[in-house]
This record gives sequence, structure tokens and C-alpha cells, in this order.
Amino acid sequence: MGKKLNRTAGKVRIEALQNQRKERISKAGLLLERWGQQDRMPVTGELELSEVDPEFIEDQMTAEVLSSLTAEKMRIVRQHWSEGLSAAEIAEMEDQPRNEIRQVLGFVVEQIADKVLK
Repeated sequence: MGKKLNRTAGKVRIEALQNQRKERISKAGLLLERWGQQDRMPVTGELELSEVDPEFIEDQMTAEVLSSLTAEKMRIVRQHWSEGLSAAEIAEMEDQPRNEIRQVLGFVVEQIADKVLK
């Protein structure tokens, strides 16, 4: 009976961790969408958000993580989240395999999730 209970508890812990990871990845995608919108429509004037506002801090951290990317990755990120191009469209424009573009986009989402949403 004890072994079965331990297995069940282990499965529950794994499922909880997987759900937390999915939520972080989803939130990272939303942060990148928000960054892309700001990149399309630069904010003019004073920001409504204060520097202690969690959204402001997340946006600042997202921008910092993105600024550390290589020029090639940044170009792909801008094309996807600012210009709204799909991975297939970017792959065609960049003359790269679609899978490589997807890997770059996935890497960026993981970086945002790990560094901004610890």
C-alpha cells in the first residue's frame, strides 16, 4: 500500500510541476506579445505604469532578455512578435528550415519564462 501511495504522490508532484511550467510558458508568450505590440506602436509621453508595477517590471525584464539575443535571433523575434509573421513565413524569408525558426522562437520563450518569470 505504501509503494502505491508513493507512486501516486510522485505522479501528482510531476503533474503539478508540468502545469506550472505550462503556465510560465503561456505567460512568457503573453509577455512577448505585449513586447511586440509596444515595438509596433512605440509609447509616446509618460507611461501610466510606475516602476513598482509588476507589468512594468516584467516588460523591462523582457526587453533586457531580448537585448541579449544575437542580431539574427532578434530579427526572427521581431518578425514573429512585432510583424506577426509565422515561422513558415520567416523561414521562407530567411532561407532557413522552418524547424530552426521554431527552435529559435521556442528558445526565446523559454528564456523569458526562466529569466523573467522565475
